[in-house]
Amino acid sequence: MSKTAPVDSARMFRNALGSFATGVTVITARAADGADVGVTANSFNSVSLDPPMILWSIGKNSSSLAAFMQAENFVVHILATDQEALSGRFAKSGTDKFAGIEVERGQGDVPMLKGCAARFQCRTAFRHEAGDHYIIVGEVSDFDHDDHAPLAFHGGRYGMFVRNDPAVPGQAPAEEALLSELLVRAEDGLIRQIEDELSEAEISLPEFEVLRSVSDSVLNVEELEEMAGPGLDTTILVLVEDLAERGYLDAPKGGPITLTEEGEAALQGVTLDIESIEQAALSTLSPHEVALFRRFLAKIVHSFEDEAEG
Repeated sequence: MSKTAPVDSARMFRNALGSFATGVTVITARAADGADVGVTANSFNSVSLDPPMILWSIGKNSSSLAAFMQAENFVVHILATDQEALSGRFAKSGTDKFAGIEVERGQGDVPMLKGCAARFQCRTAFRHEAGDHYIIVGEVSDFDHDDHAPLAFHGGRYGMFVRNDPAVPGQAPAEEALLSELLVRAEDGLIRQIEDELSEAEISLPEFEVLRSVSDSVLNVEELEEMAGPGLDTTILVLVEDLAERGYLDAPKGGPITLTEEGEAALQGVTLDIESIEQAALSTLSPHEVALFRRFLAKIVHSFEDEAEG
């Protein structure tokens, strides 16, 4: 039997392994000459709780192999979702991977990256040759972890984990509902609360949209009319005149419209209230689920905008 699989078989094997979702780690150590070394690895795994032990593997062709084969200490960093760039940086060879990175120092003066989901300081316990890799087993001497969501890797791409919530009895699965229905119901609930908040400030939703538009850039009435969305069901000119009479806008005829100090204060107060409403509505989601939700909604919005422009 051949020890080397055909190229196509090796590729298929690698693709099959990619079906297994993993986290992403960066392993750091100190070389014999005192240089900091680090590599990206998704081969990290737990081995034992008593004593606490972990393992990971490094390829025989890695430029950092010699350093890890002699290092007495190393640190495993489980990367957070916002550390994808670190994964890419430490996956490369032939560069100063630590340039511009502020690190802490652990046992054996090993560099420790900040902002990770978890970090494990280890003493090298065993090294085992395994095919084209070496398996390195470490005994954990210290560790720390945070609430940062971990970075995920699956099928050659980065991602993030989303919990699979159990079905609620008597409630139809979200997958069976029309997306448009869910979006409308969510919008109705939010708009109703926002309008209640705006009414207390004696500002209508169309007036709020005008204040927001003016705060973002210097506009005249014609430019505001071009930007008018479905919420602006009253003519822009009437809205601008009303807000100017109440001291919220400075709107000289034919000139640029700007917020007054009173307008800025009113907009800031209402915006904070609306942000509180949004946070309450999203309170059942984790921070990375909120990030995903915003990203997916933005994609939907952009697809409609691109279609309209096309």
